Amino acid sequence: MQPRAELPVYPTWIRSGRIFVFWLLAAATIVVGAAIGVVWLPGLLVCALALPFLYIAIVLAWTSHRLGPRGDDVQGRIHQLLIDSVGRDGRLLDVGCGSGQLLVRFAKSNPGEYVGVDYWGADWEYSRAQAERNAALEGVSGIRFLHGSASKLPLENAHFGRVVSSLTFHEVRDVQDKTRCIEEALRVLEHGGRFAFIDLFDDPKFFKSRQMVLDAVRLNGGKIDTAQSLSQVIELRFPLNLAKVLKYAVAISGSRQQQPKQ
Repeated sequence: MQPRAELPVYPTWIRSGRIFVFWLLAAATIVVGAAIGVVWLPGLLVCALALPFLYIAIVLAWTSHRLGPRGDDVQGRIHQLLIDSVGRDGRLLDVGCGSGQLLVRFAKSNPGEYVGVDYWGADWEYSRAQAERNAALEGVSGIRFLHGSASKLPLENAHFGRVVSSLTFHEVRDVQDKTRCIEEALRVLEHGGRFAFIDLFDDPKFFKSRQMVLDAVRLNGGKIDTAQSLSQVIELRFPLNLAKVLKYAVAISGSRQQQPKQ
């Protein structure tokens, strides 16, 4: 019997470990409440404390399903939106490349030079080795993966014809002003090159305002073509439309001008 071929692994943006933890907390609370209820009937009320954990676990699991290919494939649709926004020409950089899924899609559609940068923190289910293995299993070439932060890209100025990023900037923890990531992304973009960013730009926890984000794009030489809430472009069904998920996501695309505005 021949061994099954190894398949690429593309996790969704929802950590499966976090889902497991909340299911475990809910189950443990119910077990404790039931045990207390055996000797003292009012103790069954402890089971009610499991409800918040159950709700969070259900929302996380449902969100992961919606994002994945077995659900609404929203993660894939977001990737396609980025692909359509920057076109097919020029070197491409993916800031926050994770498992390499988006870069593989780019490389499959149009061979070229592709670079992915990610910090690959320990709390994520992504790694550089995983991304490289996925690219090898998919049979694509021309992809290079680098370790680094979106706030300080280990890349030279104006090197790329296209730069994309998907739900990465708000996760960067080494700078308080997360528009620094926009500055860096545009720094490595050549004049006339295309960019497309999707992030929680409307969430005041991460960005003071969408206008501040748009100003940062323009101040760093970007010319904005579109700036829309993600829900205007892709249908976000419950629970994706919750504030803790993608309610505040915004898609911004455009090109870099010859000179940044002063």
